[in-house]
Amino acid sequence: SRFYEAYKRSSQEASDIEAAPTVKEWEIIAAARRETPDIAFLAGKEKELGDPVLWNALVADRRIYLGKRATLEQDYRPRFDYDHMLSILQVTIREMEQLFDRVQPSAVVGFICVTIGEYLAYLIARHRGIPFVNLRPTRIRNYFFAGEGVSEPSERLRRHYEGMRQGSGRAKVLETAQEVLQAMRSGNAMYEGVLPARPARQTAMARGDGKWRRRLGMMGRIPKDFWDCRFGAFRYDTHYKGPFHPLFFKAVKQPSRRMGYGRYLRGRYVSRGDLPRMQYAFFPLHKEPEVTLLVYSRPFMNQIEVVRNLARSLPVGMRLVVKEHPACVGYRPLQYYRKLLEIPNVVMVPPEMDSRSVLEHTSLVCIISGSIGLEALVMKKPVVHLGRVPFEILPDRMIQRIRDPEQTAAVVQEMLSSHRHDEDALVSFIGAVIDLSVPVDFYSILLGRTGVYRSPAGREETFEAQINRLSAYVIHTIQESQA
Repeated sequence: SRFYEAYKRSSQEASDIEAAPTVKEWEIIAAARRETPDIAFLAGKEKELGDPVLWNALVADRRIYLGKRATLEQDYRPRFDYDHMLSILQVTIREMEQLFDRVQPSAVVGFICVTIGEYLAYLIARHRGIPFVNLRPTRIRNYFFAGEGVSEPSERLRRHYEGMRQGSGRAKVLETAQEVLQAMRSGNAMYEGVLPARPARQTAMARGDGKWRRRLGMMGRIPKDFWDCRFGAFRYDTHYKGPFHPLFFKAVKQPSRRMGYGRYLRGRYVSRGDLPRMQYAFFPLHKEPEVTLLVYSRPFMNQIEVVRNLARSLPVGMRLVVKEHPACVGYRPLQYYRKLLEIPNVVMVPPEMDSRSVLEHTSLVCIISGSIGLEALVMKKPVVHLGRVPFEILPDRMIQRIRDPEQTAAVVQEMLSSHRHDEDALVSFIGAVIDLSVPVDFYSILLGRTGVYRSPAGREETFEAQINRLSAYVIHTIQESQA
């Protein structure tokens, strides 16, 4: 809400912005406080929109389903109670349907899917037969893909991959795919927008980071921000965390956790030199809260229990090596790691250790979702997964999905005994992704994020060149879906 109002004040087209049909999240939250859930209405909409249940739309939105601090630190305490959540769902459905009625869209375009509004936009578009395009990164260089739904894998990608497997792929695309595969195999598996793993470092406060100087310089605004957050303009905006906790967490709590965790876990970590002497499977923890858990892998949001099930399903003598996501250092409480290390055959490696070193000696890679699975396939390692991933369309002897947790041990045994790498299939998959995607530096150039990996290919390009290419790609994808 703050950025929306600031943009209106600074834009020369403020009147056009205000006149455009919009649905504002903070107005929905405010309206929901005044409503009582109508269970009959919601049940009817659940039957009409299907998914099969509308709870999925609530779970997709971390700022509704999880705690108010969830984007900074692990917070599973719901921000809203049961009735308020249903009221938010009810108001959002009504507002989104009215928006569709006013706009009469010929297509709907979204980016990944992390809000209740976007999830419902997908369901409404599907129900009304309106073409839907969902943009998301492929984790292959800087290629961005347009899927036809909010989950994985894309049926459009599956059909194209199967066509390439049958010989319909263009030679130039397959040649590019070979080059990309070899580059990934030689160690360049970085993709645009990823946060690179770094060695343990000083906190931003300690090294005098300019961002923190600006934060401290704004402390004079705290009283007004506190009023706006609790009682004023921002009180219904779930994105606004207030003036105190973000500053305290990033300047004090997170750095303290990092130092404390380092002292506690230092003697418990497995070192890089230990890995060649071990027989182990590898499980990388997911960053939370993320679309990979909230949309692609909802049954597996409790990663401790996922680790417990995987660990008990390994052959005798094999350990499960767990690695924290580098962006989550200081996010989870220390008790989280204690619970992991209480599982008898679970060990951890330092979060700053590069994943390639762990992948090199592992017998099996176990994932919920995520790009580590693709990197493992590139390194010719067997993969088992629980959530949905785009590369699950590859042959079963390369990767298998665990559909029933009780069958985890059987799937693990099968992958360990019958794994067979299929290079042609992997090249065809990468070729299909490239052929159906567009190269754009979405995070580093279009969103302007700093500290993320940026592809060498896009470093000389302007914002305008990249946004125009993305726009043309989206239009072409919509037209192709209507053909």
